[in-house]
Amino acid sequence: MRSRLRYLLPLLCGLLAASQCNAAATKTTPTTFRDCPNCPEMVVIPAGSFTMGTLAAHRVPTEVPAELAPQRIRIERAFALGRYEVTRTEYAEFAAATGRAGVAVKCRTWVESVQGFRDLMIAWDAPNVPRQPTPRHPATCIDWHDARAYTEWLSAKTGRAYRLPSEAEWEYAAKAGTDTLRHWGDDPNSGCRYANLNDRRTQSRYPLAWAGVDCDDGFEDVAPVGSLAPNAFGLYDMIGNVWEWAEDCSTLTYHGRPTDQRAWVWEGGCKRRIQRAGGWSTGPERTRAAFHGDGDAEDRADFAGFRVALDLERPLERASAAAATPTTETRASETRTADATPPSAGTVLRDCDLCPELVAIPAGKFQLGSSADDYEHDVDSGETPALSITIRKAYALGRFEVTRAEFARFVASTGHRPALACALADDAPPSFPIRCITRPDAEAYVAWLARATGLRYRLPSESEWEYAARAGTTGARFWSARDSHEGVSISRACDYANVYDVSAREARLPQPFARCTDHYRERAPVGSFAPNAFGLYDMIGNVRELLADCHTKSYKGRPPDERAWNWSGCQTSVVRGGSWRSRPIASRSAARDGLAWDAPPDAWRDVGLRVARDF
Repeated sequence: MRSRLRYLLPLLCGLLAASQCNAAATKTTPTTFRDCPNCPEMVVIPAGSFTMGTLAAHRVPTEVPAELAPQRIRIERAFALGRYEVTRTEYAEFAAATGRAGVAVKCRTWVESVQGFRDLMIAWDAPNVPRQPTPRHPATCIDWHDARAYTEWLSAKTGRAYRLPSEAEWEYAAKAGTDTLRHWGDDPNSGCRYANLNDRRTQSRYPLAWAGVDCDDGFEDVAPVGSLAPNAFGLYDMIGNVWEWAEDCSTLTYHGRPTDQRAWVWEGGCKRRIQRAGGWSTGPERTRAAFHGDGDAEDRADFAGFRVALDLERPLERASAAAATPTTETRASETRTADATPPSAGTVLRDCDLCPELVAIPAGKFQLGSSADDYEHDVDSGETPALSITIRKAYALGRFEVTRAEFARFVASTGHRPALACALADDAPPSFPIRCITRPDAEAYVAWLARATGLRYRLPSESEWEYAARAGTTGARFWSARDSHEGVSISRACDYANVYDVSAREARLPQPFARCTDHYRERAPVGSFAPNAFGLYDMIGNVRELLADCHTKSYKGRPPDERAWNWSGCQTSVVRGGSWRSRPIASRSAARDGLAWDAPPDAWRDVGLRVARDF
C-alpha cells in the first residue's frame, strides 16, 4: 500500500490546488456539460459569498486602488463558467459565420526584430507566434466586442443565455473557496504545476523587461487549454495563459459597486473593460485572483482571449441546489438511457465527471488493412489481405486518449495498482495521456467505467479503431489523399499528429524519423493537434492504443464486421496508432503492432488506451 501511494499521491495532488491536497478525500466533483459539439465545456459554479479585492494581509506593491477597498460579495445564483478559455476550434465556427475568418486586425504581438511587443495587422486565425497554435490553444487577438459578439451568437445557436462573466463571478470562481493570493497558495514560484506563467522557460526565450517566477511550467508562451491542473471548482487557466475579458466597465474603486454577482456597467457603455487572469508573459504581481486589470474595449493582443458564462435554466439550477456541490455530470446530449436511439454522428457526450469524452461514430463500410502495392505497406505487420468490413451499428469512441486525470480517478476509486510504476510515477500534467498501461490495466479500467455508469464500456475492436481513424479517407493517414509516392503524407504529419520527428529525435532511437517538428519531445496534451473528420483527436501518434483483439499474422479468417478477433489463452494484444517514438511507417491508419503481455517494461512506455461504448 505504501508503495502504491508513493506513486499515486503526486498525480492526485497535481489534480488539486495545493491548498486542497490534504483535503482530497472530501473534495467534491464539479458538474460539467456542453450544449453542442463545439460549444465551450461549462462547469456549474455554486452560489456562495466571498471577499472581492485584496485583503490587508496580502497587499503587494502594484495593487490598483480598487483592490484596496475589498467588498463582501454574494453570489446569489448558481451559474456556469467555461471550464477552459474559449479555444480556436470553438471560435472558428463563429468567425466563419460572421466574416471574421482571415480578417487582419491590429493586434499586440511579439516582434522578433525589435525584441518587444508591437501592434501588427494580423488575423486572429493567423497569429504571429513562434509555433503554429493547435485547435486546443485559446483564441486570441479578440477584443471585448468580438468576445461579446461570440456570446450573442452562441446564445442564438443554443437557445441559452450565454454572456461574458461579471468581474465578481470571475474572481469568485478563480478563488474557488480559497483566501490566498492564488488558488494554490501565496507563493507564485510554486505555481508552475497549476498555471502557465512568465517562468524560467519564458524568460529564456523572451527578453522581457520584468521579472518572472522561479519555476518551469513547460511552455514558452501560450499553452493549449487545460495543460495544467485545475482549481477546486474544476476550472483551468484561471491564472495565467491569456488575459480574459469580463463584462464590467473599468473602475478605480470598488466603492458603490453591486454587492452581488451583477456586472458593474452603466448606461451608454464604457470605453475600458475589465481583464482578468494575467497571461504567460505577465509578472507574478499581476497573476493573482484579485488583480483588477483592464483594457480598451477595442484592444487586441495575442496574449488575451476570454471565457464565457451562462445563466442556468431552472431545471439545472434546482438540480445543483439539491447538493452543495454537484457530483454527477450533465451529458452534452439530452438525458437518455443506454439503449435509446443512438445520437447523430459526431455528437459529443460524457457519462460522468472524468469519464472520457465520447464521440458518436456512425455505421458504415470501409477497407481494413493495406494492399501489397501501397508504398508504405509493412509486410511484417499482418495488414493483409485487405478486407471489406461492415460496421453494422453505431457506437461511441473516446474523443481523446484516456488522460492521466481520468485514469487517476479510477485508481483512487478502486485502489487498483498498475502493473508498471511508470503509469503514475511521472509528473506530466493531468491533460496528458496515461502511459505504461498493460492489457490487465486497460481491462480493469473499462470494467470500472461500466460498473460506475451502468453502460457498456469496453476496449474498441481493431475494425472499429481503423474505421474511426480513417473517418472516410483512403490514404495512409486521415489528412492525406491516397498517396502515390513516399513522403507525401508523412511530411505533413507534424501539423496533425505527435509523431517521431525532429523534436523527438533527441531520444536517439535507431530508426527513421519524420523530417518536420511538432514541438513535442515525448507526449503532448490530448487534443493538441487537429481532429479527423469524425472529430477524434490523436488517432495517429502521441501514444499507442491497446485494442480488444489478439494480434495475428494476417487478416485471413477475421470477422467481416465490427467484432473483435480474440480467443481464450491469447497473450498478445493489438496496439494501434503509433506514438511519439514510432517510426513513420507505424504512424498510419492501417499500421498495427502486436505486444506480448509479458513484454519488458520499456515496451509499454508509449502505450495508453482509448475507450469504446455500445449504445
